This record gives sequence, C-alpha cells and structure tokens, in this order.
Amino acid sequence: MSQIFNPSNKILCHLNKVDKLLNDQNPSPITMEIDPSNACNHSCPFCISGHLHLSKYKGTDLFNRTMLKKDVFKKLIEDLITMDIEAINWTGGGEPTMNPALGEMISLINEKSNIQMGMFSNGTMFERFNLFETLVNCLSWIRISMDAGKASSYDTLRVTNKSTNFETVVNNILKLIEVKKKLNSKITIGVGFVVTKDNYEEILDFANLFKDKDVDYCQFKPEIIQIERDETIDKSKEQISSDFWLKEVLVLLDKAKKILGSKYECNAYKIDDLIVDVKNYGRNYKQCLGSQLQPCVGADGNVYVCTNHRGHKKYSYGSLYEKSFKEIWNDVKTKSEIMHQINNIEKFSNCTHLCKPHESNKILYQIKSNKENPDYMRDLKDKTSNISKTVKHKNFI
Repeated sequence: MSQIFNPSNKILCHLNKVDKLLNDQNPSPITMEIDPSNACNHSCPFCISGHLHLSKYKGTDLFNRTMLKKDVFKKLIEDLITMDIEAINWTGGGEPTMNPALGEMISLINEKSNIQMGMFSNGTMFERFNLFETLVNCLSWIRISMDAGKASSYDTLRVTNKSTNFETVVNNILKLIEVKKKLNSKITIGVGFVVTKDNYEEILDFANLFKDKDVDYCQFKPEIIQIERDETIDKSKEQISSDFWLKEVLVLLDKAKKILGSKYECNAYKIDDLIVDVKNYGRNYKQCLGSQLQPCVGADGNVYVCTNHRGHKKYSYGSLYEKSFKEIWNDVKTKSEIMHQINNIEKFSNCTHLCKPHESNKILYQIKSNKENPDYMRDLKDKTSNISKTVKHKNFI
C-alpha cells in the first residue's frame, strides 16, 4: 500500500497521542483540516462538500459559500502552535485558492511555526494571486485534482463552464515543477484522478499525459457516493458495483501502473473495501476515534468533527467567532455528546462510506481492542519503529 496515502501507517507514527486518545486524555489533533473557502469555481458532481456551494442547494440551510476571515485565522494560529499541532491540510468545502488571504495565511504559519502544510486544489487560480513561490516554499505537498485525461471532457466532468481550464491547470502544474526546481524545494507535487463511471475510460489518457512530466505521483481513488445523508444525496445514485471495479477499472489501473511506474499511486484500501465488503465497506469498528486526531475548521469558523460533516451544524464543537480553538477543543463534554450521538445513537447512519477517518478508525479500534494484549502491543511497537523510518508525510493522516 502507498507510503503517501496509508493513514494506518501514519497513525502508528504518533503512538503518544494515540495512547492519550485511548485513555480518554483528550490529546491535541495530529492534523488540522482547514477550509479557507466554501466557494468554488468548479461544480464537480462527486464533490463530498457539494452541498456547500453547488447551485442546486441554493436556498437550503446547508448552502454557504463563505470565506474564512483572516482575523479569525490569526487567532487560530496561536492555539495551533501552543497545542502541538503537527500539520495543516488546506482543503475545503470549496477551492482553497479562492480566498484572497490564503497566501498570507500560509506564509504566516510558515514564519511563526514548524507546522507542516499540504493542500488540495483544482489548480486553476495560482496565477491570479501569484501563489506559485509561496506554495512551493511553504508546503510539504500539493495535489491538483484533474479527474480527466482529455481537454474535451475535463470541463464537462468538472462542470467548469470554461473551455480553457484544462490547459490552464496543466500549465500551472508545469510551472509549479519549474519553480520547485528553481528554488530547490522538496515539495511533493501530485495530480489526482477520482474514478467515476463517467471518466474511467480516460484512466490511460491521464497516465500518458503525466508519465513524462516531473510530477511526483499520479493518484487514483474511487468516487464515494454518500448514500446515507438524506438532504444532500441523489437517491438514484448507487456505489459503483464490485463487478465494475473488477472487470473494468482494475484492468485499466493495472495498465496505468505499467505506464507510470513509480509515479503510480492508488488508494487501494478504499477500493478493497468497496469490492470485498459491499454491505459495510470495511466499517468493522464501533467508534469513530480517528476524527479526534483530524478535526476540520470550516470556512464558516465552526470546528467540525471531520471534513465529511462540514456545514452540518449539529456536528460542530463550537464556533471560532465565539470561542478560541483551545477552549472549543478542551470542552470535553460537548465533544463527548456529539461523538456519543455519532457512535451510539446514529451508529454512523449519517456518516459517509469510506470517510476521511475511516482507515484511521480501523487501526485505532484494533489497537483499543488489543491494548491489554502484551504480545500485540510489543509487535505494534516493533512495527512502528520500522514504519517511522520510511513513511512519507507522516503528520498528514
């Protein structure tokens, strides 16, 4: 499994915080997911946060194209530094680079702390705010979402309403690579492809497009249909069947791997759970423990359980417009009540299949179930010693 994307391996690099979590000691998060923006210049139908910015949700309680305010973020920084946060994922209910203050926010973190940073982006707006050098200088990694192998289908798949976006994104990726070489930066530059029924036939086009370009990896992962959440889901859609993955997609991914060689990356654990366990999708745990190590600060200032619950206020621990992050995080009573709702009352019925904390949950629940077993814990520590020497971007779970 990938050394870049394997959350289980990364969790094992933080056994000190894991031990505190399993002993109810409220550790600080390892990774913070921070949304600079809920607005987006694309309208991807497979977006996990489409309820925040897609036009079809306008007029609902969920629709919220807000931006994270700079003054709120500056207050947040101080807490993140003093609370020993390891890393920040600049992600979003929308496109992070649509927030004009993003470059300043990134530079501020870089100047004031040793917190590592990474970012997900559609890659269309780097020129607008002159972000190239800031991103390459300050980030540990960046992944550009492409999801297509041809210009002719890119705008249709991502619903961009602009015929030049494909060319713009490819050129921006090449410029990132150029700036990386110029500055002798160690940033990891990747491109992503979410596999859907509408684009799987372009897997090889995508692989051929980037095989000779100096990106560090090309990542493939499956579209996840959020079939559980009534207010945001088209009930006519279903998860891609295991037969489709086995007979169509995996055949193409195997060919893509041969084309890309060492650049090939795949969220294999998600695909395995889709194929092997079509009922529960590998959810063999009874508690969401992983979310306690990777919460989400929404662009609206709320601190959410995780990225998959952003925008849903009943899963907010509190607002940064009312309290500091440290106060919110240390309010163990509120956090416990929300997690009790998710774990024991809803029993994950409002949680997305193969969610962000899913893989972390599997290993954390396994550790919790075996923490009194000395043989298991000894083997775990031996495994951790080896993993910590090789795993990449270990602070980004």
